[in-house]
Amino acid sequence: MLLPVSLWSKNLISRWTRLRKQEVFFRQFHALIRAGIPLPTAFVQLRSFAPDEAFSAGLSKVAKLVASGQSLGDALKSQPALFEADQLELHSAAESSGSLDTVLAALATHLEEVRRLRWKAFISSIWPAYLLALVVFLGPLVRVGSSGVKSLGQVGGAYLSGLIPGLMTAMALVVAIIVFPVLVAALRAEAAWDAFVLRLPGVGSALRSMAASRALLTLGLSLSAGLEIARAVRVAVVSTARPSLMSQAEGAVAVIRRGGTLFEALSGLGLFSRQTLGQLGVAEQTGTLDQTLKRLAPEVHEDTIRAVRLLVIVVVGVIGAAALFVLVSTLLGAIMGPIKSYYDMAGNGLPP
Repeated sequence: MLLPVSLWSKNLISRWTRLRKQEVFFRQFHALIRAGIPLPTAFVQLRSFAPDEAFSAGLSKVAKLVASGQSLGDALKSQPALFEADQLELHSAAESSGSLDTVLAALATHLEEVRRLRWKAFISSIWPAYLLALVVFLGPLVRVGSSGVKSLGQVGGAYLSGLIPGLMTAMALVVAIIVFPVLVAALRAEAAWDAFVLRLPGVGSALRSMAASRALLTLGLSLSAGLEIARAVRVAVVSTARPSLMSQAEGAVAVIRRGGTLFEALSGLGLFSRQTLGQLGVAEQTGTLDQTLKRLAPEVHEDTIRAVRLLVIVVVGVIGAAALFVLVSTLLGAIMGPIKSYYDMAGNGLPP
């Protein structure tokens, strides 16, 4: 039985490729809007220049809905597989407030920064992968060299018998990394797992910082696009894409609806630092929230970059150290094994 598309899209590869497609779409859409192209015509062109066939088919449906008189927000909501929930809300608000140009440019820039950050983390993990490859491919060869086999056929058979388990383990690890998010989603344990990850030392702080940066950016865009404060808070929390935080969105909105302040609504999320919350509280009291959000979002983003870099260094160091330990252990085993066998034979009175 095939997994639903919405469930399979939870895997890491789907998320990465969807992010790039969204960035391309927002940049193209922004260029057409700035050129003064009407929405129906713009979507016809966007359909032709879409990054893949699935995106083109979705935009074709959006073009028909826009041409029939539906609003941009409603038309885009017909394609939830192509866009995130916060992006759809922002488009609706931007269209009604006339700030579509600004919102599209900000979304494209933010997605580009997120993509670059992910690639930096991926590239930094390449050299431990080299060490792991050495363990998988060189380890069996070292063991064959110390086993005393003579013929070429015996060498090949012994090498393959050691290589195949290592390759299977490596492939199982890669598959597990890709499929694990899908399994968590299928078990409906995303919120619980996300809450656990956000509490992990190092990892949690980096992920919270990234979520805080996106929430502040989205909150600023939402308010500038004309969303009322309660709706803007909901969109900002949803934009974090953290299931444990998204489940608290309605609670934060309820605080606003009861007459509470933005400071009170955001304090209950456990997402922002006391320093950030304090600045937001003062800005809310003094009527400088727009300016403060524009200043805070880049500051928190810089904190995110530093936290992610530190996290990558630690994780890569641990992986590299583990791979190096396995490789050195294999080499030492190959060297010390014959020596131990020699002394064992000598101790038993057998000729070496």
